[in-house]
Amino acid sequence: MTAQETPSYAHSPRFNDMSRYSMIFGVALVGVTLVALILAFFSSDFQPQGAHSVPASWSQVYNADLTGLNDSAWDETSGCSFTALGLDAVSSGATSGQCVFLPSVKQSVTAHGFFFQTQLAPASKISAFARYAISVGAVGDNAATDGGLIHFIVGQDGKYILCDGVCVQGTSAIYQQGGLAAWHGDALLTNTLAIKVSPDHTMLSVFVNDQQIASVSTQLGPTPTIAVGTVSTSEAIFTHATLYAGN
Repeated sequence: MTAQETPSYAHSPRFNDMSRYSMIFGVALVGVTLVALILAFFSSDFQPQGAHSVPASWSQVYNADLTGLNDSAWDETSGCSFTALGLDAVSSGATSGQCVFLPSVKQSVTAHGFFFQTQLAPASKISAFARYAISVGAVGDNAATDGGLIHFIVGQDGKYILCDGVCVQGTSAIYQQGGLAAWHGDALLTNTLAIKVSPDHTMLSVFVNDQQIASVSTQLGPTPTIAVGTVSTSEAIFTHATLYAGN
C-alpha cells in the first residue's frame, strides 16, 4: 500500500457507522458533563447565595485588632488567650476553647439585631488542625434547643457544620453540613466569618468571605451572647473583630 492509498476498511459501512456512533457518544458525554457542572455550580454548597449588607440604621459598636493585649472585651478563662498572632482558642482534650465577647453579656448590644464579623489567622500560623467556630445565643448552655444556641464551625479544609444545641446530627433541631466554594483553602490565606441576626432574633445568616452561606430560623432570646473559639482537638486564632448593632 502506498502512502497515498486509503485503507479499504475506512470506506466500509461498518467503519462509517462506528465513526458516527463514536461522534454521537462524544457529543452526548460532553452535554451530560456540562449539565452536571452547571447543576453543581448552582447547588447551595457550591455557589454562594450573595454578599452581606448591614442595614444603614445599624451602628458600629466594636472594631478591634486582636493581635495585641486584651481590650477587656473578651473572656480568657475557657481555653482562650491573647497572643501576638491574635485571640487564640485551644481545646483541652474534649473541651472546646471558647472566647466570650463580654459586651454581649454585660451590655445589651445584641438586643436589636447585629452583624458580627471576625477575620481568621491563616492555617499556616496554627500548630493544630484549624477549626474556627462562632457561637450565638445561650452560650454555655448546650441543652438549648430549637435554635436557642447556634454554632457555625468550619475547618481549614473548608468543610462546615451549622447546628444548634449539642451539635449532634439526628439530635440537634438544626444541623447542616457541606463544603464552601467561598473558602480560601490555601494555608497562607486569611478568611472571614460573619453572623447576622435579625432585630427580632428569629433569623440568623452565615457569611464566609462576604458571601452568604446559609440562613436558619432561630429562637435566640432577647440578648444573644457572642463567642468565638474552636472544637475538641483543634485550635483557632482570630485576628480582628467588628460588631454592628441595631438601635
